[in-house]
Amino acid sequence: MKSWRVWAGFCCLLFSAGSVAEIVLGVDKNEADLEVGCLYPLSGPSALWGNDAVVALQMALDDIHAQPQSPRLRVYVADTMGKLFRTREIATNFVTRGVDVLCGVVNSNIALEVSQLAKNNQILFLGAGHSSARLTQSERHPWYFHLNNDASQSSDAGARYLRDVKSELNWRTVSYIGPDYEYGHQIWQTMMASLDRYQVQYQIKDEFYSLLGETDYQLYIEALIANPPDVLVSGHWTRDLVSFLEQAEVSGLLKKTHFVNFDTGGGYFVLSRLGDTLPEGVVLSGRSHINWPTTKANSAYIDEFYQRTQRYPTFIAQDAYTVIKVLDSAWQQYQPKSLVELRDALPGLKVSLPEDPSGFQSFIDPETHKIMQYQAIGKTTKTEGFAPATRMLGDWRIYPPVIPEP
Repeated sequence: MKSWRVWAGFCCLLFSAGSVAEIVLGVDKNEADLEVGCLYPLSGPSALWGNDAVVALQMALDDIHAQPQSPRLRVYVADTMGKLFRTREIATNFVTRGVDVLCGVVNSNIALEVSQLAKNNQILFLGAGHSSARLTQSERHPWYFHLNNDASQSSDAGARYLRDVKSELNWRTVSYIGPDYEYGHQIWQTMMASLDRYQVQYQIKDEFYSLLGETDYQLYIEALIANPPDVLVSGHWTRDLVSFLEQAEVSGLLKKTHFVNFDTGGGYFVLSRLGDTLPEGVVLSGRSHINWPTTKANSAYIDEFYQRTQRYPTFIAQDAYTVIKVLDSAWQQYQPKSLVELRDALPGLKVSLPEDPSGFQSFIDPETHKIMQYQAIGKTTKTEGFAPATRMLGDWRIYPPVIPEP
């Protein structure tokens, strides 16, 4: 780790070996206590995620660098374009250059490869943006930590929600639709396991899996309308979810079933793109929210992001923000003198984040290395003041984290 000197952060665009675009944040290399290599798409169809991450990383750096007891960080954000081979190449380059920490990655299948690289090279990988629970289950290792709620956590909260509203809605049958890759299957498998664990009685009607990149959901929608379940669980996210909901609303499906999406459907990305197309009363959740919790910390975070960009943040922003806050908390609480000591400071670490409700601090579960956070589930309601979104979530049900069994 590097020597500590005070510096006021900067940002510039560089080109490293292989013409890989990089944004550099934080202190000069010679003044850095830690160097962090983050992997996000900065161009292409997923560029919004990377751009949001850069803004949030800079916000967090500005905050910690104003405190003399905080570490001085130099952060590289390289453009993965969301591509597996490119991400692998960039991550390998980061390791060769001697960065102390890897961070980010939006796609779960890519994160699995980066995690293996981190394990082989004994370098910290702070996962921020992806949802696969495999990384903290069968693929778990000492150098990986997951800093946002994953698919298993959101599905478990969703199962508790369905348990709690069962008498109110008098629901019995459930169908599922999601993408045909690991994430989509994991959402449904975890949901069923959690419903069984909470002894919720249900009957499965149908399971549908759309192909990767599929945009026309009419055949699935027609099948669901012909035999509608009481509850339709969705595993789609971002653009796929927007397309499905647009088509489902036009076709009348949302009037025939209780549609729910518990992982990322309630994020601002979806709400802002659907506008008035999204009816009121749809049950959604997300990893972070613009209007919950109603705390000074969350309001300050949202306002600062908006002042810098003139738009509201997606959940990827707060995932990236968490990386810097976790490193700062570990540094201040434990004063690590080596990368092994920094790694060993993370299990059980508590960190205050904007998405924490009053009286709660996010913390890293020592056994699984995944962060433990609340999950807020709400219903869409017509709301002003968050343009271009015209619907936000309300009528909240709030679920605390569940510590996984060993």
